[in-house]
Amino acid sequence: THAGDMIGEIALAIEMGADGTDIGKTIHPHPTLGESIGMAAEVYEGVCTDLPPPRKR
Repeated sequence: THAGDMIGEIALAIEMGADGTDIGKTIHPHPTLGESIGMAAEVYEGVCTDLPPPRKR
């Protein structure tokens, strides 16, 4: 399942002790939902280039 793919990827990251930077630098298969894990990590680290920057209020 799609959820199983994402859970497996996060479980592996936890087992390896990966942080947001490590997850963001990992090569994720494209196009899959697992790719969103890497994008979320890049957003968390502030280095995502696939999304527009957040608007300032």
